[in-house]
Amino acid sequence: MVTLESRNVDRIKKRIIRIFTRVSYKLTFSKKKNNQLLLCLDVLKDSAKINLLFIINKNIEKTYIDLYQQPDSYLLIEKRSEEIFFNLLKETCEEFLMQQYGCKIQINSKDLLMASYTKNLLRDIHILFQLPFYAILNNRASQFRTIYSPIYNSASESFIEALIDNLVIELGNCIIYFTIINFSSLYSFRKTLFRSKFLSLRNVERYKNNLVWQLNVKNYLQRPSDLYNNQYRIYILRTSGIYDRIIYANRSNQLKSLKTIPLFTVTIIELRDFLISRIDEIIYRLSNVIRFTLTSLIGRVIGLIWRGIIEGLKK
Repeated sequence: MVTLESRNVDRIKKRIIRIFTRVSYKLTFSKKKNNQLLLCLDVLKDSAKINLLFIINKNIEKTYIDLYQQPDSYLLIEKRSEEIFFNLLKETCEEFLMQQYGCKIQINSKDLLMASYTKNLLRDIHILFQLPFYAILNNRASQFRTIYSPIYNSASESFIEALIDNLVIELGNCIIYFTIINFSSLYSFRKTLFRSKFLSLRNVERYKNNLVWQLNVKNYLQRPSDLYNNQYRIYILRTSGIYDRIIYANRSNQLKSLKTIPLFTVTIIELRDFLISRIDEIIYRLSNVIRFTLTSLIGRVIGLIWRGIIEGLKK
């Protein structure tokens, strides 16, 4: 006899397969970038890029299926999310490099963990990695509603798919950022993976500097601003390419935990809002005073001139 629990497990598995199949279909065509942001993936040849994204999509699907089949999947991802996510990242990186080079390449866990992009993803692991899983298990999960309600009260499959799109692209960016920082000085590495434009070490170094600058801007300026504005930037896969979108997300707990430069950024934004309001108010009051003064003065002058004309006509 089929139990209610087993039917629910089958339903969730089918939902996972359905969502990741659609993502996989889009990956075949999503070669073109349709946004102004630099993507680490842009340095890769089309074949290497598609290969990496397919590996990432496959490994995320496998990770989620393994997780939901555990007895305490909610508790497991809540307590061990960083460990699970980092293992997924490391294994995917090693698998990608092995497929490209034909031999196993061991990634140093400490170097990968200390990479700026990895730290950036781990900082947002709840909304990036945990929430899509919660939404797959239950489209009205409290964890989902805490972040996205009241704009999104339930997670449709298309919305979950968008979150998976973002996770796939961000993992790809993280892996390539790590490899650019650590291996791009090797000509054989550039020749195997990079577009012809980036065979030149000068072009690679220039692109690397731009990536580092963009990541710093994101960490110290964009992310605090997004937290303050209750918004979250995600990458979306379409058959016509990769896009970026801004969606609503309430992350007040992360906003309260900001320190140093990110906190200073929020303070500056708040100060700017205050000053702009006060300046608008001052300008409004000054304009009223000037208008009243000019109206009264000009009115009196016109009245005197008109009176003089009338008096002259009477004579």
